[in-house]
Amino acid sequence: MSSQVLKFLQQENQRLVDENRLLRDEVMAMRDYLAGLRTLQRAAEAITVEDEPVALLDKILYAALTVIDAADGSILLLDEEANELVFVVVHGELGTTLPGHRIPADAGIAGWVAMNREPQIVNNVRTDQRFYGGIDETFQFETVGLLCVPMVARGKLLGVIEVLNKFNRQEFSEADVDLMGLLAFIAATAIERLQSEPADRAVENAD
Repeated sequence: MSSQVLKFLQQENQRLVDENRLLRDEVMAMRDYLAGLRTLQRAAEAITVEDEPVALLDKILYAALTVIDAADGSILLLDEEANELVFVVVHGELGTTLPGHRIPADAGIAGWVAMNREPQIVNNVRTDQRFYGGIDETFQFETVGLLCVPMVARGKLLGVIEVLNKFNRQEFSEADVDLMGLLAFIAATAIERLQSEPADRAVENAD
């Protein structure tokens, strides 16, 4: 067998090995995505507008952390009058200290997401100029990576969902964005319905 033929066969074998590895990685990613969808489905079924507002938001955030496999997270709602984002529900290390804290509506990556209504992945926040380090400094916390998505209902921004620091220091992915986007839509719809119920009841009482 000539050296040229041998070299060709070696190259072809390596190509097939690389293709098989890529296919295997794609299958594993698809399995993870489907598992996330199943978790999201169960989470959506547990979310009802009959819940009290804080209980509803708590369920939504718990679902987000479960689906994305992240350690910490928060839901920030927009206070339009004050033009601030308010930490309403927080899970993780700052779960007892951060709720009620406010930041300017355009501050940090969360503020950018709120203003632009676009999700963002930042797997190393120290390299992103938008990162607002005030929370970490004030509460002695370390944000490594984050994923933030807007909650929008009927064209109106309600707030953002932010998850931080995946377990085992894994990076957030585009599949995570898709899953969080679905959850944010469910959340925004439920919150918008909650907010509209008092007005609906007022109309019914007037009739």
